[in-house]
Amino acid sequence: MTFSVELMNRCIFLMRLGASLAPSASIASRGYTKHKAIIVGHMVRLAKLYEGLAIHVSQRQTELAMLFHRMIFECAVRTEYLCVSSGRAKSLRSFVVTSYRPERDALDDLFEKKKSRPLKPIEERMLKSISNWLRRDRLSRKQLRANKMWSVDGLHFRAMMERVGRYPYTYSFGNSSHFIHGDWFDIYKHHLRRKGKYYFPKTDFRDPDPRISSPCTEVCLRTLLGYIQWMKVDPDQSVSRLIREVQKLNRCVDGAHERKLAG
Repeated sequence: MTFSVELMNRCIFLMRLGASLAPSASIASRGYTKHKAIIVGHMVRLAKLYEGLAIHVSQRQTELAMLFHRMIFECAVRTEYLCVSSGRAKSLRSFVVTSYRPERDALDDLFEKKKSRPLKPIEERMLKSISNWLRRDRLSRKQLRANKMWSVDGLHFRAMMERVGRYPYTYSFGNSSHFIHGDWFDIYKHHLRRKGKYYFPKTDFRDPDPRISSPCTEVCLRTLLGYIQWMKVDPDQSVSRLIREVQKLNRCVDGAHERKLAG
């Protein structure tokens, strides 16, 4: 695990570097258009999520580290999907519109309340804030209410994963739901200690092993590699070579750990 954490530190460096690279000096100075910025923002989010995972792994807090798995897989898949679909403004617009589902529900609730009583100051501020966000994205409440498709391009997440063609849904994204929702599997495994037919609270944290870090390191490096190729920010392949070297080391650690478990 000491070596795995050191690999995670290298990965954090590469993720930050890759997310910061720009295809030209003018873009580095001026910034990105909104559509391209959506994908850039996904890469930055992925880098931050991975760093969050690394923090809890290094603190030897398996239970908290596992919370990041699903978010990392989700962000990686959507990053890859949007890179593939980047020529279609429709997909990027769909991402923006579907992001407003909580605001659509909040607006419906606020306007319903407004019919029967004056809104409270906090409700007025919420209404103003949501309205400002909608104006910024050139969306009307009417458009929001008329929208019937609340997933990007109408694809549920399993379908998006299949389009990307990289990840087994059940073992990567599906199993991670235990730790996000805190179901019986998570409660039993992480938060209780059993003795006979009785249970006791388990308030200490479990030590992580490479199964916590290696798969996410692989996912993040693979996504980063695809991203910098799509962005055309590594013409001499110097960053890509570094990514592939760290990938090789990570796969060696993962393979050695698997052999240890099998033996």
